[in-house]
Amino acid sequence: MKLPIKTERLVITKLALTDLPAYEALISIPVIAEGAGFNLVSNQKMLGEIAKRQLAHPNSVGIWLDHQLVGAILLYERIEQTGEPDTHNLELSYFLHPDFWNQGLMTEAMSGLIEALKRDHTVQSLSAEVFIDNLPSKGLIQKVGFQELATVTDPLVGKEKVLYQLKLQ
Repeated sequence: MKLPIKTERLVITKLALTDLPAYEALISIPVIAEGAGFNLVSNQKMLGEIAKRQLAHPNSVGIWLDHQLVGAILLYERIEQTGEPDTHNLELSYFLHPDFWNQGLMTEAMSGLIEALKRDHTVQSLSAEVFIDNLPSKGLIQKVGFQELATVTDPLVGKEKVLYQLKLQ
């Protein structure tokens, strides 16, 4: 995927270790921490190491609005039944600073990213998991073309979530 991706209002680019302070500030926001599972990490040093690992991953991108990091989209290889990573089918995680909710920014970012992935022809599909009570996120995922596959219970938090998939090719 070719970066940066420029949309009408946003720039989507690879996150770097220099973005760590802004990234840690984002993932420390309680609603983001809860949605992404960061609230399950009680040790601040461990949370910092998780953040560094996410920033170092080649498919972790930041969403920038007026030179401010307002969100992120993280893409990870799905693990096959053999235990090997599948680089053609990725799992998607995303979050946006709550001050910027309900402005269409995440829809804009996701749409730009999906179009870039389609042009690249390397990734065949994306999958996402959304807690069943997160109606805005479910609406976003459906708006950008994901199809519902199943509903399962998250083993860590005991809440139901919906599994989605988007075929890119």
